[in-house]
Amino acid sequence: MCRATSMATNLAVAVATTAVGCMLVISLAPSHPEAAKSRPREDGAVAAVSGHAGSAARAATSALGAPAAGADDGRYLSPPTGRIVVTAPAPGVDYKANGSTSVAWTNTTGEQVDIWLWADNGHGPAERVSVVAPRAGAGRHGEALVTLPNVPPGPRYFLEVATAGDGAVRGVSHPFAVTA
Repeated sequence: MCRATSMATNLAVAVATTAVGCMLVISLAPSHPEAAKSRPREDGAVAAVSGHAGSAARAATSALGAPAAGADDGRYLSPPTGRIVVTAPAPGVDYKANGSTSVAWTNTTGEQVDIWLWADNGHGPAERVSVVAPRAGAGRHGEALVTLPNVPPGPRYFLEVATAGDGAVRGVSHPFAVTA
């Protein structure tokens, strides 16, 4: 019966992990292998978790009733809250590849921001092209002079100002064209 319970638990963890979309390796092992054969542990299973320290690890280990490794070390803090609004560049202005432009924003998250160039080629979703200003500041109002990379001319580019690292909060500029 103990073997069947173990297999069911592993299957449940695998299903939960697959549903979250992350790879997670979990090893369940009793602290006394011989004692585990004769009776179930009273204090719960011991879980060793490796892989992404995110929601899959929390979901899988909470399904087992055991805390995730390092659950109290601050890695699971809630994402920044607030809003980022990009106020410049102005709409209707074209820019040259390898040219510079000013980007301005308001940021109520209190977090550092990165500025990214995005391209929308009209065939599928828009794509991040490159970071044009990493760690551009954490103030309530920000401004940065960015140089656009050498990109092909096109009518649908835009800039994203997002919280540094995770991009949990972001704002985007009006679309603009890049000319040769």
